[in-house]
Amino acid sequence: MPFRQPTLPLALLTLALATGAAASEYRESEDFADAVAATRAYAERFGADETLLVVDIDNTLLTMQGDLGSDQWFEWQEHLLEHEPASPHLVADDFGGLLEAQGLLFRLGKMRPPQENLPKLVREVQGLGVPTLVLTSRGPGFRPSTEREIAAAGYDFASTCLAIQGVPEGVFMPYDPKKPSEVGLTADELRLFALRKPREASLANGVFMTSGQHKGAMLLTALHRAERMPKAVVFVDDHGRHVHRVYDALVRRGVETTVVHYRREDDRVARFRYGDKGEVTRRWRRLESAIEEVFELPQKTAEAQETHDHASALAPSEAGAAH
Repeated sequence: MPFRQPTLPLALLTLALATGAAASEYRESEDFADAVAATRAYAERFGADETLLVVDIDNTLLTMQGDLGSDQWFEWQEHLLEHEPASPHLVADDFGGLLEAQGLLFRLGKMRPPQENLPKLVREVQGLGVPTLVLTSRGPGFRPSTEREIAAAGYDFASTCLAIQGVPEGVFMPYDPKKPSEVGLTADELRLFALRKPREASLANGVFMTSGQHKGAMLLTALHRAERMPKAVVFVDDHGRHVHRVYDALVRRGVETTVVHYRREDDRVARFRYGDKGEVTRRWRRLESAIEEVFELPQKTAEAQETHDHASALAPSEAGAAH
């Protein structure tokens, strides 16, 4: 799997100049303090209530304690499903099964901030009176475990969330492809962002869960319902594609934007991507076996067990070649 793009595409820079949002900026940083500085500068220039901080969760606000269930682990499993469906490392036969496995790991696992002082840095922004929004690719079904870990880490986004009206309670579809204007999108944006059939979303307690949909488009739908359209937005995410998409969407609307590609976890992600997957596979198999034993679930067939055992015995070179 390729690494994320490290620089802002020339097309987006040209877009910023063409739309008059020339002060918009792309940054890379391993320190969330850079996002705080950008937010503070906007608050001083436009006012705190005219500024918005938008932050991702996985490998940004929080990261898994271990590799099992981490963002990089999930992406690896997605890759195997699509390109190596017979891989002995797979934890599920299809994407729905992978989501079930991820949900289990979220419920059982623990997370921590990538920086020890990150909750304090977020509180600095909140102390300025700047509203916040957490924008995650996680689906609504993961909300209980997500909010649990957000609170356990010392974050509180419910008290400073962007004021939004008319959001359906619970799970909803974020847009109707036949009526995009109802949520602030245009027909051109549907084509530009390749938006087709919508997936479930939910927005509550300052956390917008979007089921892997285009983050730029999802943010526009939230801003359409906001009581006040911000004059400036700071967006922080560890994935280059999300940073570029949000930048593109906001700058096209003339919103002054600073996007921060947060790279604190990059080394850890790289070690996992190109390292031996035997240990993380063995950990999953032990968990799977324990659950089967405790709940007296049907045991695997001998053939399936042999395949699982083979995955655990793969040499590092074989495991590395698997993806």
